Amino acid sequence: MLSALVSMTAHRAVHAQANDGPPSAPAALAESQAQKFLKSLPREWSGTSRRDCKTYEDKNIARLAPPFAASAARFLHAFVELHGHVTITSAHRTAQEQACVCEGEKGPCAGRPRIVATKKRRRIVKRGTSRHQDGIALDVRAGIGTDEEFACLHEFAQFNPQFGVRFPLGKRDRPHMEPAQSNHTPLRLAAIGSVTRQVTPCAKLKIMLVDSPAD
Repeated sequence: MLSALVSMTAHRAVHAQANDGPPSAPAALAESQAQKFLKSLPREWSGTSRRDCKTYEDKNIARLAPPFAASAARFLHAFVELHGHVTITSAHRTAQEQACVCEGEKGPCAGRPRIVATKKRRRIVKRGTSRHQDGIALDVRAGIGTDEEFACLHEFAQFNPQFGVRFPLGKRDRPHMEPAQSNHTPLRLAAIGSVTRQVTPCAKLKIMLVDSPAD
């Protein structure tokens, strides 16, 4: 049910520019199912910033761009079925939340203030804009976050481009997932029947590790 409904959202994204009216009932329902699945996944603070900015809550999931939420839901649903365990650690962020996340963050962080020089040699403070603020980024931890588990997550995205997601920062920011840049991704996502049968598992691990034993 999730896969079929989410594919409707992907199909609607292809025609979004041609139809300016409100979303149809099936498309709205597909978006609701994608949101429901993402909210059903474990979510917690990554611990990489100075304090818990709570960017993984329902409100943050709800503000994701619908086409990206659909792609992310399909990708994570397939990954969990094959490899086990993922945790969402951050979704959409407001400008204030982005600034909060950058406090104490050791890796790349678009919201961190930096001093730049203008043409007139004046120094001004600037903050970049993160993809999280546009609702097209999701931070996801594979298993308990080992190198092997993240390698499996990245490989799964590379092996299955039909889901339309990628991890563009690699080891610099391993949890960071964005939409793929291919213009043909929505069309491939709409072909749910063939996509489901052609999922390729990662070769790194057969199943994710978990921090508590399974029943």
